[in-house]
Amino acid sequence: MLVRNLSIVLHRAVHAHALVVLEGPRGSGKTTLLKGEFPRRLYLTLDDPADRQAARRDPAAFIARLRTAAIIDDVHRAPELVTYLTGNPVSTPLLVASPRKLSLPYTTLRLYHPTLAELERRPPLALEMLGHFVPRVEARLRAYEAWPRDNGLLERDVRELAGVQDLDRFDQFARIGLQHSGQILDQQRLADLAGISRTTVVRWLAVLDASFLTFRVPPCDYALGRRTIRSPKLHFTESESFESRVISEIYRNAAHTGALPDLRYWRDSNGSEIALVLQLAGVPPVAVAVAESPNPGDDARLHRWMKLAGTQSAAVISLRARDQTRGPILRYTLDQL
Repeated sequence: MLVRNLSIVLHRAVHAHALVVLEGPRGSGKTTLLKGEFPRRLYLTLDDPADRQAARRDPAAFIARLRTAAIIDDVHRAPELVTYLTGNPVSTPLLVASPRKLSLPYTTLRLYHPTLAELERRPPLALEMLGHFVPRVEARLRAYEAWPRDNGLLERDVRELAGVQDLDRFDQFARIGLQHSGQILDQQRLADLAGISRTTVVRWLAVLDASFLTFRVPPCDYALGRRTIRSPKLHFTESESFESRVISEIYRNAAHTGALPDLRYWRDSNGSEIALVLQLAGVPPVAVAVAESPNPGDDARLHRWMKLAGTQSAAVISLRARDQTRGPILRYTLDQL
């Protein structure tokens, strides 16, 4: 079984809290992880019609009959149970899992599809070390060459989440959005390209977000005396865009340590852009350029940003790093994250 970096964090959370929520996209391995790490727990799935009906009909009685520590999978299938858990503390130790965002007032962890670090059976680069330390590249053997994907999102979730009647049109919209992954979110442009209203774009983007297929990177807090772009960037967690692949890898690595990182980008009105700015508590921000094949312009933008921000370190992430790793700009490849 593939070792997931979230395992240790998950055990700590279970020891500290009576109820822990595990969320993540379909096919990310939530059920496998929970069954593997907690084999003695009673396992229930609300995909089962009898358990789902019982949970919806009388959530309090459903919880009361659980007299031992339990795992409740696909808890989103019973909205009444989710509402009950929101307002009623439980005494029986519970692990609940969902492929949708629930916003339950409990400790919530997220499991995404495996990162490169997990597939290569190595620890990921800690977020606070990016821009300060470059790990050596070693020959590694991936645990799996391909991770199975669940492609049933459209049929199983979209109608319920957004009342979508035309699944083909939603699929077309999602494909158009995927082509714009890593770009500044322009809802009107997406609406024009997909032939739908802007209101529908907002609603369908919310479906993608609720299903953990996308995330947004907001603009940096630092204006640095420049007029800056204030719209977020849209990233798909699975994308051909090199920038989205890199930022998704960083995002998922952090999520699998139990933290959701504060990732930002910076672009001024003249088009000068820093693809990623790490805003970590207690330390100066770190600017990161992301480019498959870096050029001197990437270094120039980083040096200019460091001068404006008064910082001493930055990073470049590329497909193949240049040899030079000294000085204020450190260089990484995707497989060092």
